[in-house]
Amino acid sequence: MNNTGKVVVGLMAVYAAYRAVRWVWAKDAANAAAKAQVAYGRWTKREVARHTGADNGPVLIALDGRVYDVSAGRSFYGPGGPYSVFAGRDASRLMATQTFDDGLTEAELDSPIDPLDDLAPEDRECLDSYIGLFSVKYHCVGDLVEPSAVVSQ
Repeated sequence: MNNTGKVVVGLMAVYAAYRAVRWVWAKDAANAAAKAQVAYGRWTKREVARHTGADNGPVLIALDGRVYDVSAGRSFYGPGGPYSVFAGRDASRLMATQTFDDGLTEAELDSPIDPLDDLAPEDRECLDSYIGLFSVKYHCVGDLVEPSAVVSQ
């Protein structure tokens, strides 16, 4: 290959690298610009359940006692998304065990918060991985609490 060919190939490589870096910067800027749509606070299961993304509202998911605004991932967790079953609920056990169910029930809303103390080590590790992902990708908007904890504030 002559010098002109080497220069052209080098310029093409530099341009490709520039486009890749520009794409990453734009994506990071868009993620950084996404703000939590709800205020930080203490959330009961019933309050979280009102935030499934219906009517283009916020999407909340609770994991191991923390509540995350996952509205930036609406295409995954919002209505019609492949993981919408996790929206508006404490999805800790479902995500830890990689199981899907038919959705939130009244019995689930009325039950105490799952202590998760019987999870197998590999399920706990899986849940911790999701918590790490959510902590980086989404805004934590508070803590999941029992209704009696909200009343006693």
